[in-house]
Amino acid sequence: MRLLAIFTIFLLSLSLFSQEISEMLDSSDLIQKKLGIRQAMSKKELEPKIIELLKSDSNIEIQMEAARTLGVYKTDSAMSVLLETLTKTDSEELQSYIIQALSNYISKKEAEEAIIVILKKGKTEFTRSIAAQTLSKSDSENSINALIEALIDDSSVVRKKVVNTLGELGNKKAIIALKKVQSEDPDGETRSYATSALRKMGVEDENLKSTSTALILGLTPINGLGLWYADHKALAIVNFLLEGAAVGMIFYGWDGINKTNKSNELVEPGKHYMGIAGFSILIATYLFDVIYPVMSISKYNEKQETKTVFKPIFFTNGEATVLGFTLNF
Repeated sequence: MRLLAIFTIFLLSLSLFSQEISEMLDSSDLIQKKLGIRQAMSKKELEPKIIELLKSDSNIEIQMEAARTLGVYKTDSAMSVLLETLTKTDSEELQSYIIQALSNYISKKEAEEAIIVILKKGKTEFTRSIAAQTLSKSDSENSINALIEALIDDSSVVRKKVVNTLGELGNKKAIIALKKVQSEDPDGETRSYATSALRKMGVEDENLKSTSTALILGLTPINGLGLWYADHKALAIVNFLLEGAAVGMIFYGWDGINKTNKSNELVEPGKHYMGIAGFSILIATYLFDVIYPVMSISKYNEKQETKTVFKPIFFTNGEATVLGFTLNF
């Protein structure tokens, strides 16, 4: 008997609470009405009243709050009213609230298509951006295709949102389109966003150089190749010429190096010092072509916020340290 009394009191309190919210929804006070709409989120029985406010209230703030609440209900009737209002209203603020509310219905084909229409034909970059962001909750083929098409939107604001959404979704179908944005988009920030999106999808930035390749080329007998690969072409040419001169100096002074007479005096000091200088220049140019390209490429890659990668394809898995640089391959 006591439990029945407690249950009855509980139901009565709920009824009174719903009645209180209903009174707030009828209030002429803007704050009271907005508060009532928010509290109505947990009261689906108040859906007709919220629908009425969205369709009939003249205050845009009330309509936006009503749209938000109808998004929480997740009923077909609420979705229908949201879709209808979306096509009728000219307010970009109300449209943005409706689009966000429809994100809770994204699994429904009608809701997804309505959001895609806004992405393609929305009158303002603001609503198109909201639509692009909302589609991050959908990984359907229609949404992916619409987002890829929107990568050529006139607004860089929209393109950045689209790029971010594609990066979050991680659908490999978008890779080619994102690479095109990365290399061709007129807005530098959008290109940077595309690079970040591709990294999220596990795609290496092809504009970055490999430090391991620079190291291997630098170690080759033909000096200057490491510098050339690292885009230091002028230094590569100078390095190559210095190496050639050094080899000539070594050949010229070869028979004079450390050659002394009975008095322990250098027989041909000019050749001796010329040969030593040739050896010194050769070693310096060789080491320069090994170390400098690796350091410059590594520094560039770090500026691009990408970990330096040592991974020539013909190496097996392992680790080695060369000239102070650790290689993981």
